[in-house]
Amino acid sequence: MNKNIKYSLFLALATPLFTSCLQEYLPTNGVTQEQVDEGDKTSLADAVPAYLNTYSENDAYDIGFAGFNIWRDSSTADMPVYDPTYSYYSYVQTCSWLGSNWALQQTIWLRYYALIQKTNLVLQAVNPDEYPDDITPAGRAYAFRANAYMELGQWYEYKRTGIAGFDNKAEADGIIGMTVPIVTEKTTEIESRNNPRVPYYKLYRFVLSDLNAAEKCFHATPEPTSKINPGLGVTYGLQARLWLLLGTRFELHPEELSTTLAHEDDQDIPFDKLGISSAKDCFVKAAEYARKAINTGYSPLSETQWFDPKNGFNTINNAWMWANVITTNDGLASNLVWQSWVSYMAPEAAYGTACTDYNGYRMIDARLFSQISDSDWRKTTWIAPEDVADQNAFNTKYARGLSIGYDTWKGFQAYAGFKFHPANGECTTSTVGNAVSIPMMRVEEMYLIEAEAIGRSAGEAAGRALLESFMNSFRTTDGSYKSTGSGIDGFINDLFTQKRIEFWGEGLILWDYKRLEKAIVRGYPGTNFPEQHRYNSLPNYVAPWSTLCIPVSEQNFNPAVILNPDPSHEGFYDLWTE
Repeated sequence: MNKNIKYSLFLALATPLFTSCLQEYLPTNGVTQEQVDEGDKTSLADAVPAYLNTYSENDAYDIGFAGFNIWRDSSTADMPVYDPTYSYYSYVQTCSWLGSNWALQQTIWLRYYALIQKTNLVLQAVNPDEYPDDITPAGRAYAFRANAYMELGQWYEYKRTGIAGFDNKAEADGIIGMTVPIVTEKTTEIESRNNPRVPYYKLYRFVLSDLNAAEKCFHATPEPTSKINPGLGVTYGLQARLWLLLGTRFELHPEELSTTLAHEDDQDIPFDKLGISSAKDCFVKAAEYARKAINTGYSPLSETQWFDPKNGFNTINNAWMWANVITTNDGLASNLVWQSWVSYMAPEAAYGTACTDYNGYRMIDARLFSQISDSDWRKTTWIAPEDVADQNAFNTKYARGLSIGYDTWKGFQAYAGFKFHPANGECTTSTVGNAVSIPMMRVEEMYLIEAEAIGRSAGEAAGRALLESFMNSFRTTDGSYKSTGSGIDGFINDLFTQKRIEFWGEGLILWDYKRLEKAIVRGYPGTNFPEQHRYNSLPNYVAPWSTLCIPVSEQNFNPAVILNPDPSHEGFYDLWTE
């Protein structure tokens, strides 16, 4: 691979919105009966998970939904990149070019709504009440759609940032607490052209309705043999995520609980009612569904599985509940080389931008790494500063989890992450190495949701006991982990730290940053973030760059949509400096 074939980050970012070659429906377009009539139900249903791997060769960051994982983790304080030249996700770290007129904003928006449109096509075509064979595709469509809207809501809802220039404009525009337009299988073309963003309480009741429908379907069907599709366990997991999200929201902002309950009987919200009266009720439900998901039949990864250089974090196993699967027939493996998940996230791949030829490898935040106990076997996922280029350390601590030798490994610097591997450890042939699976839900998340939800509903001590049990049963070598943070807030911080470590690189932790209103801090003494990425958000607010802009193309089609403020830093916040 020649560096000259990779266009610069500046040129990639300077591409205007409408140069993107996405050939997809606008998000608020309704589906037509002709489309439904021409498609068989099996093909329609199979097209939903397959769509996760749709990509465009014109934009280096566009590797389908896998790329959105990288975007989300790059938005946090957890995943610095050693050399941003070949990162392709640095704009969210430089906090520049984040407005509504850029190609990336259109890519994310259109991809999610195109996925939703595919679920709507399935739901138009099936009739599970009359045809038993329709139950499974209906359940899958409901679950996929619920997840898509839950992620859209978390990414696009405007929440206060603590920065007056953003918050005052959002308040004047009336978009604080507003999420995204809802498009269902019943949305008409006329309705789609006047389809405003809905408030959070309406969106999450819609999500709950879809999850309840999916659960009803899956009670009548066995768990799927392929984890590319959701089943009952995944639906329980999505319920756990939803109730934890709502419980935290209502605990932090009781006025939003009051607003939600005041709209429970609104005639224009034809979705399932929440049926709760307090934040505690939500946490009880989160714990209940997390335990149901665990009991569906999954178990956490072992140390051997985690560090398997051939199959570790690239192959479905007993811990993975839901996965995005890239096969050798997918264009992401067969057509692309350095523009791929493995290229960006697996430093062992010699053809990737994360290798030492280009140094675009991802690291763990230095301060987060310092919080990993030496008895926590996950620690050697990343190179400790004292072990850089140390051959004895390589032989005794790192070699077991790698398909590269010391001469290659010694070129990586402190905190470099080796969690993800090319398929079968194939580091030179991209058509093999790029054909990996990527987790969308793991059972470990359910253990940690349960611990947090129990801690918030049944008492801090009960939650701590569950967190300590998880860590000492599954993540430490000597059973020495103790949650020592003071009070309930200290316990939540301890749990949040473990989630940051456990799910590094998987695209999940941004939701927790936003849910808990945690500051994203990249600038501090001893940071390993590049200088141009050292932006810090304010505590008890949402980082401005973590809320996406709706593309202006959507507003052109659907004038009822009001856009979010451009969260770019210019004139609003500054880089941290020593």
